[in-house]
Amino acid sequence: MIANLPIGWQGRVLALILLLVTLAAVYIVAAGPLLDLYAEQEAAAATRRSLLVKLSAVAGELPALEARVAELRTATDSHKLTLEGASDAIASAALQGSIEQFARAALVTIGSTESLPAEEQGEYHRIGLRLLISGPYEGLIQLLAKVEAATPPLVVDNLQIRSLLKRPGTPLAPGLDASLDVYGLRAKDIPPKS
Repeated sequence: MIANLPIGWQGRVLALILLLVTLAAVYIVAAGPLLDLYAEQEAAAATRRSLLVKLSAVAGELPALEARVAELRTATDSHKLTLEGASDAIASAALQGSIEQFARAALVTIGSTESLPAEEQGEYHRIGLRLLISGPYEGLIQLLAKVEAATPPLVVDNLQIRSLLKRPGTPLAPGLDASLDVYGLRAKDIPPKS
């Protein structure tokens, strides 16, 4: 069978073809997968390096963030978060006094105030007032802004605004009537342990 192989230039061409086929087979079987594995490992290493840079930057910010958290905790502790008062009735009266001050400053009139029943909400009692208010539009907006910015935080609910009705032949009244509920939280009384 070896005697039947071509010799001369035909044999050289056949040998060159066999060499190329063998090199292609070696590349496909061994070198190609190794190069792919190398490329994957290089990409993973690059990802790890970029992640290390980002984590180092975040770790560098950690002391400043911890200081900011401590600062915010101190600020929160210094702000009142609940209504003051030994009972729900006293807290409701304090809330009513605050709302009356806001109304005077906003030049609106409180027509009536009704205390809403206190509701338990976790560790707090929700204290509420239902108010009927009249005054100019700008005054109502100022009152709502003061309630929103109040300390301790207050919540407005069930807001209804109506324009004042005028009788025929009388000048237009420049005011509005509004009814709203205002709520604040009071910490529950914790009974002493015996």
